[in-house]
Amino acid sequence: MVSVPDSFVPENCLKAMTAIEDDLTHLTASLTEAEFHAPTRSGGWSVAYCVEHLVLTGQSLLPIWDATLKLAVEQKRYSQGPFPYPWWQRGILRLVQPPYRLKTKTLRTFTPCSRRTTEEELRRFLRMHKQLAGRIETSRGIDALGISVQSPSASWIQYPLGFSFDFALAHERRHLWQAWQVRRQLPSAEFPDQRSLAIPEEGSIL
Repeated sequence: MVSVPDSFVPENCLKAMTAIEDDLTHLTASLTEAEFHAPTRSGGWSVAYCVEHLVLTGQSLLPIWDATLKLAVEQKRYSQGPFPYPWWQRGILRLVQPPYRLKTKTLRTFTPCSRRTTEEELRRFLRMHKQLAGRIETSRGIDALGISVQSPSASWIQYPLGFSFDFALAHERRHLWQAWQVRRQLPSAEFPDQRSLAIPEEGSIL
């Protein structure tokens, strides 16, 4: 299980991104196109839908981060940190981390519905990730604790810039864990019997 970050550190976020990309590569390496798009036995999201959901949520956050970073520069909101998380923010990150129990309903905006090839969907994810890395790099020297980001899911929810990056990465780990549970139910999986494996409902918590 990934340890819950107790503060915003750009280098740690970038390392976490690399680990997520490696996990995604491992997840999809031996899947056929049919397996990539196969839903769960109960009709839940496929591996493809889990990945597409992450692309949709990531893309929705990019312009929000851009606006926040632009405002921070305009208002000269600079700081070299540190940017520690209070206990309740650490608790939120711990709650989101897989394996998770919290079930949420996905907004229509973030509901996957396309059928792209594995190669194309992975390319879209990695492109989004590269853009995310650019925003994290741009945040260096910005007061990542004092300036807030608006949630793409609800206008009344805001959280600190630094926390928003760690929260987004926890959200990615959450759905990659979900995708692994889907893969383990495939007939070709290298696991003897996964019929009793519970796959939590899909949803976005951003």
